[in-house]
Amino acid sequence: MRWILGIMWVCLFSSVHAQNSVVVTIRNVESRSGVVQACIFNSAASFTGDSGTPLQCTQAPITGKEARVQFNGLPDGRYAIFVFHDANNNRKLDKNFIGIPTEGYGASRNNLPFAAAPSFDDNAFSLKGNISARITIRLRNI
Repeated sequence: MRWILGIMWVCLFSSVHAQNSVVVTIRNVESRSGVVQACIFNSAASFTGDSGTPLQCTQAPITGKEARVQFNGLPDGRYAIFVFHDANNNRKLDKNFIGIPTEGYGASRNNLPFAAAPSFDDNAFSLKGNISARITIRLRNI
């Protein structure tokens, strides 16, 4: 009986504390200079910078024309990722005088409108059930 209760306790504890991860491959990086910066968001307000902050941010070195980042310990929920090639290591997406990005950028579902910033809803995905998701983001270089 104790053995059965022990197994039930482990199963219950494991499901209550389910954690997800996301491995992101970033492609179409124009040069090996700098790093790729990546942040994962769990709300539209934080994604657009209106309020709140990213859930996690990380950076990765560039290998060839790719980089790879991983986000761990994510509870079940809805997320969107924004990445950019920080070619000059200043930790910000550089833009020209009219606000057009001068460094490559991308988002989790590769939904990048032509003349506007990507949105949370257009790039959101769901994680549920202690999974490890894989996403490929292709940078847009203008």
